[in-house]
Amino acid sequence: MKALSKVWLIFMLFSCLGLLLVACSKDSNEQTDATPNTEQEGTKDDDADNEEEKEPVTLKIQTHWEEEMFNDRFKEPVEAALPHITLEQVKSWDGREALEEIFASGENPDIFFQVSQEVLEYFEIDYDLDELVEKYSYDLSHINPAYIEAIRSKDKENRLLGLPYEVGYYVLFYNKDIFDLFGENYPSNNMTWSEVLEVAKRLTGERNGVKYRGLDLSNPNIPLMQFGVNKTDPETGEILLDQPEFDKYFELLDQIIDMQGDSDGAHFDSARFPEAQTTAMTVEFVQGLEWWKDDESLNAAVAPLPVWDGGPAVSQRPDTDLMALSINPQSEKKDAAFEVLTYFTEADYQKIASRQGIGPTTSNEEVLKEFFQDYDFADEANVASIFEHPPATPPEQISVWDQYVDLDPRRYSKEDMDRNEYLRVITEESEAKIQEAKASQ
Repeated sequence: MKALSKVWLIFMLFSCLGLLLVACSKDSNEQTDATPNTEQEGTKDDDADNEEEKEPVTLKIQTHWEEEMFNDRFKEPVEAALPHITLEQVKSWDGREALEEIFASGENPDIFFQVSQEVLEYFEIDYDLDELVEKYSYDLSHINPAYIEAIRSKDKENRLLGLPYEVGYYVLFYNKDIFDLFGENYPSNNMTWSEVLEVAKRLTGERNGVKYRGLDLSNPNIPLMQFGVNKTDPETGEILLDQPEFDKYFELLDQIIDMQGDSDGAHFDSARFPEAQTTAMTVEFVQGLEWWKDDESLNAAVAPLPVWDGGPAVSQRPDTDLMALSINPQSEKKDAAFEVLTYFTEADYQKIASRQGIGPTTSNEEVLKEFFQDYDFADEANVASIFEHPPATPPEQISVWDQYVDLDPRRYSKEDMDRNEYLRVITEESEAKIQEAKASQ
């Protein structure tokens, strides 16, 4: 009986031990399953040491900003989030001559800011970030895909030569007081160019001895940037201004010029809206909200860019107003540099930047809702409407020769020639510039 009791006691002990091992195993599995999937969250799949254990590294960034702006935008947020990294500024503009000067001085930045891909290729500092994306299994899906494609489409080999830091958004500004004076409803979030022109005509006229203009284009190139077309053939440089999109664009310019007439100052005047305050609507960079915030006499708000009749409801292409960060292929600190580039694209920084009015590059709806929210005017100015339409898709390959074709709408408004004659002149001038550029290569 005692022997049986001993056997039973041993059996119970082993049973308890077995249950304990199973419980520990289950707990271990649950902890493993709960590990964050860093790829889905848009962060590097890096199981290395904690921040405190990483080797300190100093990175040099080329940018043309003043020191205060560099510190506010780059140095302070990066060093707070990534304590092992110290940033130093190499102050320089982004053109060829400016970069030649910094290279001649012995400086060799690890990161370049807002340097065109043409200049990167000229100095052979065009580094394909796909190498590091693959190395770290880095998930780019949190970045608006249109911005990634805009960077790739500038390269013949579709390489990723940078990551977007900021995007410039253009919007339709309107003066509420002028609309009220003429008894017109404020612009809606889904207007076409034709509808805006009809409203503009009703807002063009004289009231109390003051001449008002219904519509201006502070940047008259923006409506064209809603089309995914090149001005030139990316391979040959052949001028392609006979496409229907250019006819639509110049028809819009003609209607605006005709509506304004010859007696009311220069066409496409960027100063009338904020200064004289006699223009009811204008297409302008969204940063105007910040530029003019202290002018209590200007009662302004924004709406999305009007869309082309019969076309997709899109904003402007991002390729000309996208500010990117690139890595120097000669840098010995590429991994740390990549950590900085990706930090700028992720939600923590994007939310901070968005609240300050720095154009977000993310697809994260919560970040977009924060745009300009550090300012009291955000809700009253209808800022949320800016993201009503997605950006237009750029051509599959953006032509490097387009930079030599300047349609110059302000010049067109002053010339005594119709659009066909004007485009023939522009074509001849552009062909000469392209031939000269080819000869200098």
